[in-house]
Amino acid sequence: MPIQFIFIVLLALTLCGEGMLTVTLTWTILDKGGSVTHLGIILTLMSLLPFFMQKYSKSLKMWLTKSPLLIFSGVRCIGIILIIISLLNSEHINVFTLYIFAGVFSIILFLSTQSLETYMSQMVLSGEIPAGKASNMLQTAIQIGAFGGNAIAGFMMNVGGFNNVLYGLAFSLGIGVFLPLLMPLLKSKDVQQNKKPVSNHIEKINPIDNSKILWITITGIAVLTIQLASFNFLVPILFHDVYRWDPMQYGFVSAAAGLGALLATLVGKFEKFIPRSIFLLIAVFDITLGLVHSWYLAIAVSFMLGFVFNRSRINQRTVMFDFIKTKEETVIWSSRSTLAFQFTKAALPLSLALPIQWIGIMNAGHLFGVIGTAVAATMMVIYLNELNHRKKIEVLQQEVAPKSF
Repeated sequence: MPIQFIFIVLLALTLCGEGMLTVTLTWTILDKGGSVTHLGIILTLMSLLPFFMQKYSKSLKMWLTKSPLLIFSGVRCIGIILIIISLLNSEHINVFTLYIFAGVFSIILFLSTQSLETYMSQMVLSGEIPAGKASNMLQTAIQIGAFGGNAIAGFMMNVGGFNNVLYGLAFSLGIGVFLPLLMPLLKSKDVQQNKKPVSNHIEKINPIDNSKILWITITGIAVLTIQLASFNFLVPILFHDVYRWDPMQYGFVSAAAGLGALLATLVGKFEKFIPRSIFLLIAVFDITLGLVHSWYLAIAVSFMLGFVFNRSRINQRTVMFDFIKTKEETVIWSSRSTLAFQFTKAALPLSLALPIQWIGIMNAGHLFGVIGTAVAATMMVIYLNELNHRKKIEVLQQEVAPKSF
């Protein structure tokens, strides 16, 4: 267990860079007279590039399949080099160079996330770690990293500006360079002695094409990202322009959501008591947050919303890990999963800008409630399809099981 704890802590520290970068770039670009809309367009387009790079580059795909940890370490080295170049030319940094910086780092972060998902799914595939545990460990590190990264970036921006954050970002990426040396230690002897040949088991008894259930899972990841992105985009508008709350009040609500999401990764053995259909509460919480003008209620609802969202996200990644059958598929489906997350997160604010202008800012809460209801309804359809697929596999297992006389 100590190795797993150290792994989560170090992974969270290196993933702090993602949160630090998002906050810092947005703030600095606005300070220099840039446009968040332009930044959103760049991030949306650049999130497509790593996906197509793998589609048409056999060597990149091969390295991701054979050595995902090497890719993770390598792209973070590239990030450190980019930071050093930026620090040496800090007096020449303008809005245009910040856009380039954001675009290059979006590729680095895409490949980092994908290589982690690929590695964890390969561990599940070889039976070295259960799918649920792998998903939970990865999401724990991601959540702590995001929560900590935002806080660290805000503090460092206040103390010393953009350059200070770059030093912190370089340190965070540096941890990631050496992290692959620790990750193989997760393969404990006890697990190896009892590991199950997952891929062979599925391929022999399950002639059903798993691509359908995996596509459904990817859709679920995209739908949950719509919820996340709409919260990050609409709730600040709602609090600022509709409820007229101050930044400190929004900060408490945002922190409550982060703590709820963090708690969702730490429930441990109690997760068996949490229903997989918990996502239905998203509709209730979004409607409440969007329509009820109460700061104390907003804190409580945001905390529960963060918990529900992250449990649902963990469940979707667990399903994906469960149904990947070969080592090559780990790269293909982790790439699609990362694309669904990164593209949706970057594109949704741009997509919501038009409806907000059409219905008016004062109706932002109603729009948030509608999105929450649509997310919950869509996730219910996805959940029922996943259940149906599992039942088909159980029937096949019974049919091929040796009968005793």
